[in-house]
Amino acid sequence: MSRRLKIAAAFTVTLLSILGISVWLIYLRYPDTVPSGQNPVLILPLYDFSDNDYIQGFGQISLDYYHNGFDFGVNDTTVIVSPCNAYVFDVKSNWYNEKGGHWQTNVELRLNAQWRISIPFESWALNSTYGALQADQILVHVGQYVTANQTLGYLLCHGQYAHIHFSVISYDTHVCPYYYLTEPAKAIFLYQFSLVNITKGWDMTA
Repeated sequence: MSRRLKIAAAFTVTLLSILGISVWLIYLRYPDTVPSGQNPVLILPLYDFSDNDYIQGFGQISLDYYHNGFDFGVNDTTVIVSPCNAYVFDVKSNWYNEKGGHWQTNVELRLNAQWRISIPFESWALNSTYGALQADQILVHVGQYVTANQTLGYLLCHGQYAHIHFSVISYDTHVCPYYYLTEPAKAIFLYQFSLVNITKGWDMTA
């Protein structure tokens, strides 16, 4: 074997070893909370709808706008809860959303290698000072195990469009959250959607 091939082989072995160790460390830190091959069963990320003033559905909102989750708009501070048992995989604090023109904090939950849930807290902070106030209301940290209905944080209301964005992700593809809700959660969602919906349907891909 030539020296070049030996170096390439050694590099490949090293790279695979690093990847294997990384996967192993991720598994140790974030054990599955949903068995492999099973779909998640979720509750809604908020239980008090008294300050919920709009819900935006999933799918093609307009020709150039595809909405990859549900939005739950609020007009006052609202408790946001974990929809299932999970591990906090990422917290992106006081992140500037260029498309929306505001600062937000994103919380991502890991269920297993297939399933994740993303819940951006979008208080509609139009400057980083208000964005930091929202970031301070997140009560969980990366690596933490959370149970269904455990408080993740408080969504503040810094503007007319304050909301959480609720995304369910399977292998990096966003899917409509409704189909993974418990039956009681589906009933609550449909009733609330009928009161405050701002889109023609809750699943505009159906």
